[in-house]
Order: sequence, then structure tokens, then C-alpha cells
Amino acid sequence: MDLAPSLPDDVLAAILRRLAPRGLAASRCVCKSWRRVVDAHRLLRADLLPLSLGGIFLNLLDLYFTQFLSRPTTGAAVSGRLDYTAPGEPDVVPLFYVLDHCNGLLLLDHCVVNPATRQWALLPPPPPLPQPPPPGMHFRTDHYLVFDPTLSPNYELFIMPDVPFKLNECEEFEWPPSTLILPVFSSNTGSWEERTFGREGEAAGMVPGMVGSVRDCHHQCAYWRGALYICCSDCFVMRISLTDNKYRVIRLPTDVPEDREFYLGKSIKGVYCASLFQGSQLQVWFLNDPCGQAEWVLKHDRDIFPILPNLNFDKQCDGPWILQQFNYWQGVVQHSDEDSAVEDNNEAIVEEKFEWDSDNDNVLEPGSRSKDSYILFLGFHPYKEVVFLSDKLDRVLAYNWSSSKLQDLGKLFPKFYTDRPYQYTWVKASFPYTPCWLGELPEKLNLEAQLED
Repeated sequence: MDLAPSLPDDVLAAILRRLAPRGLAASRCVCKSWRRVVDAHRLLRADLLPLSLGGIFLNLLDLYFTQFLSRPTTGAAVSGRLDYTAPGEPDVVPLFYVLDHCNGLLLLDHCVVNPATRQWALLPPPPPLPQPPPPGMHFRTDHYLVFDPTLSPNYELFIMPDVPFKLNECEEFEWPPSTLILPVFSSNTGSWEERTFGREGEAAGMVPGMVGSVRDCHHQCAYWRGALYICCSDCFVMRISLTDNKYRVIRLPTDVPEDREFYLGKSIKGVYCASLFQGSQLQVWFLNDPCGQAEWVLKHDRDIFPILPNLNFDKQCDGPWILQQFNYWQGVVQHSDEDSAVEDNNEAIVEEKFEWDSDNDNVLEPGSRSKDSYILFLGFHPYKEVVFLSDKLDRVLAYNWSSSKLQDLGKLFPKFYTDRPYQYTWVKASFPYTPCWLGELPEKLNLEAQLED
């Protein structure tokens, strides 16, 4: 029997529409009338959630405007152009440079933006760290964005201090501390607050002694099921639980050579870590983390050099993916091989009317490569057993670690970037992007009043 309160369908739909997708899914199970209203009004739309890969945002060395390599799609296309977020101050050009990405939202220096809906919100200036470094030490900080549209339309921004480094003589102390106080911005309140996290388990080590063992570990993080995983500069991972305000240290694989870089990210089953060493030896681990007993499980270990293709870089320019080029100082927004500037090159993607098949399209045959070729790691595919790599010579490759299949996606560097004389080309950071088409960013407080304060 249907025991739900008797409400007009339109009224009930207006009420249910305020729920997050996870709440909507649960409401369908209440009774037949609720299920009918949810389905008839198309309230639960998985196609609007960040459940597909839309492209890769690329930060390049000595270039302060992020570029965008976009995936072909028959659906609505996304432009990586971000200059519409400019505050509008005369003679001021912000750096449209992506600092982080989470479930469809991008973090820039001055705002949070959703490229799919073109909604954006300015950020108030960040506060100082509530826990200053001890005397003789210094902090670098990173900013991390957390957004889960299945739970809430709101997002949060965390400022995390890196491992302290030594300026002068100082006493030893453990890191991270037993109590970690972080500045956190909430879009729900529109303001910064201090949030305290208590450590579970042991610290990573003692400072300043652990500074000497710092390895290369770039801005890498993953948000998974209510927890933020951050790869720290001493190559341990901090798992910060946002539900109970606890955190703990998870060490990355230690039985490995020292001369390697680690890369943390989210993929098909959760949190993964990869490393490249000796030029082309690729290892991929999965973080098995049930009930707080974290264990790294090796999923792939192979020298991929024998299957690397010998691409003709003089003739092969474009690939199936589209490189969107942006040089805001010169007003250039153009396709990789077009001389004339265009407003938005995504029209070409829509006109093609096809979807990219990440399993079968543009599969490469192994070729003879010179030993001086260099492979960089760009990130994990969020929903497939695929990692993205770059050939330093200007190609983006997709490697399926379960099938050992390699695909060429397209160009890595814009022409105006490679045409610079005597400049070094390099990828500093990259962010696999999952479009989110849900609504507007929440607006709570008067931003101008905040900025004046």
C-alpha cells in the first residue's frame, strides 16, 4: 500500500528537486508515487553527474595559462577557455591557471569555476595558517578542492602545509603533528574557518631529518568516498576523513629505487598510485584500504619501451582529441593547426558526431624507438584501467594497463608555445577532467562585503 503523504505531483517534485542525487535515488524507494514523480520529472539524471572523461587540462612550464586537450563527444562540448572569470579590473589579467580539479570544478587562483556550465564564484583572500611553522622552519602550501555533487551542491577548499623545510638551526619535531589545524573555505557559508583534524596512528617522521629524503612528488591528490588523499612531498599519503575529522599517514611503496616519482590519483576502483623509473618502467598500485588497514597492491609492472610507437612527428600533427590553445595575453584562442583565431573550436567536435572509443580507436603498433625518448605521467583515467602518458616530443598517449594497449590521442603542446626560441617545453601538472552539468555554483554571502572586510 502507498502510505506516502498526499501531495500534488508538482509540489512533491519541487520538494524532491532540492535533494542531492544520492538522496533522490533513495527517495525513489519510498513508494510508487515518489518513484513515479522522480521519473516523470526526470529529477534523477546521471548524465549530468561527472561520470565521464571530458579531457585533460595541462599546465606547461613557463606558461601561466592552462591548455585543454578535449575528448570527442556527441554530447554538449566543453570549452577550456577561462577568461570569462576575470574580475574585470582594468589593466589586470589574472593567471587562468588550474590549481586543482574535483568532480567537474576547477580551482583557479582567484575563483572556482565549472567549465561545463560556465558558472564561477570568486574566492575571498585566504587566511594565514593557524599553525605557523616552528622557529627556523618554513612552509610551502597547496590548495585542494573537494566537491561531491551526489551529496551536496557545495564545495570546500583546504589549505595544506607541505613538509617543513629548514631555514636555520631548529629542534626536532614529528610531522605531521598529532593535531592538524587547517584553513577551510566552505561555499555553504562563503567564508574561511579553522578545522581541526586528529591524527590516528604514527607520524611520518621527524623534522628536519626527514627533509633530506624528499622525493619528487607533484601536486597529486584524490577524493574518494568522503576522504581526501594527498601525496606529500616526502612521498607519504595523508588520508583526511571529512566525516569524522580524523587523518592518518599512509606510506607509499618503500621497496623501490629512490630515483623515481610517484603519482597519486583516482581511477576505476578507488585510489591508485603510479611511478615511472628507468625511463619506461611503469608500475601501478591500488590502495586497498578496508577499515583503516591500508595496503598497496601492485596491479601492473612492465617496461613499456618495447611497445612505444615510432610516430612521425614531422607529419602527424593532430590526433583524434582536440588541443584547445589559449594565450590570453595575445588574445589567441585557436585550434592547434589553424592560423585564424576562433571563438570556440568545440563546434568541430560536435559536428563530427562520434564518440571516442577508449578501447579500440587509434590503437598504435609497437615501433622502434631511440633510447633517448622520455615518457611523462599525466594522470589516471577516472573510470578505466588507463593511464595517460606524454611523449616529450609532443604526443599524448593512453595506455591500458590491463590489455597493454597503447593509443595516440593528439598533440601535447600549442604551436605558439613550441615556437618560442630557446625555451624548454615541459608539463608541470595535468588534471583529467570530468564534466559536471548540475546547476549553478551556490551563492550565499555578499562577496564584495567579504572582500572589503
